[in-house]
Amino acid sequence: MPAFALRSILTALAAALLLPTGEVVFAQPAATADAERMLAYAQPGRLVDIGGRRINLRCSGSGAPTVVLVSGLASWSPVWYKTQPEIAKRTRVCSFDRASYGFSDPAPQPQIVPDVPEDLRATLKAAQIPGPYVLVGHSLGGVEVRMFAQRWPKEVAGMVIVDTSPAGEMLIEAELPGVDDALSLENMIPRNLECALVAAREEPSSTKFKDCTLPLPSDAPAELRQIWPRFFTLDYFTTRASLLSSLATHRHDGVDHLNLGDKPLVVLSMDVDVCCPGNPPENRFWQNYKNQWYAQHAALARMSSRGVHHVIEGSGHSIMLDKPQAITDAVDEVLRQLSGGAKP
Repeated sequence: MPAFALRSILTALAAALLLPTGEVVFAQPAATADAERMLAYAQPGRLVDIGGRRINLRCSGSGAPTVVLVSGLASWSPVWYKTQPEIAKRTRVCSFDRASYGFSDPAPQPQIVPDVPEDLRATLKAAQIPGPYVLVGHSLGGVEVRMFAQRWPKEVAGMVIVDTSPAGEMLIEAELPGVDDALSLENMIPRNLECALVAAREEPSSTKFKDCTLPLPSDAPAELRQIWPRFFTLDYFTTRASLLSSLATHRHDGVDHLNLGDKPLVVLSMDVDVCCPGNPPENRFWQNYKNQWYAQHAALARMSSRGVHHVIEGSGHSIMLDKPQAITDAVDEVLRQLSGGAKP
């Protein structure tokens, strides 16, 4: 995810299923249908053994190609609760929890970004889910699915990239005017490490622990409220810090310049004008960075001769929560092209 979008996500996602410090908890009173959808994520899907540790893979629907959902930096499979059930009406769809996230076991050591596509591929193979896949990656997940396509191009049928960041985002951000006043990037990795220590030492009822997470609203389903603290572990926070650190390099920039041929590709961008209400420094930063952000996404769309770029009006960074229909429409666009439909 754009590291600099964390605070804007906190604002936008306090209105849906937010996972702390940057992605997804529930919105105002949830409709019964939404509450039922969220409850499904209070249980693991399929815990797939990939060699002595298990990765949580939640699959639903049937058919081919399989759509694979990869979330942003702070979140895991529940962030797709509005979109996965809709995609499942069309084909098989699987959401994936990184190591140390959600119900997945930790890796032997905190992972860096290239480890995630390795785990994803191992999980799909061990679960005997054949490709080629339609990969959907949000934010940091957009970087990870591009890495997957770079390494195993024959296993990718098409892609949807959702408000993603460039591979070297930490280096790019450091050069942007106003970023320190607006976003305090230098505090992000130390803050995650601080929260790792809190998770190891403090009780979930402590103020320090709660400050490292986002509380569920009082009307959240009891089943989810009961297990909520278990997700915010030492391994979770150290992995987040490690993933952020691995973006401070130009080593992976090649994933921003893939040649996908004519594979269907949809790139979605947030509406920068609505990204950060109530935060003047961040709002000024985004207005200055707006054209560059859109240009980066338009360039990603050009990785395929059939690539398209859409700005989703009225949506913040977490488009799957703000405007879930846009995700479903993008997947439909890819599936239609794969089934022989005309280019949109």
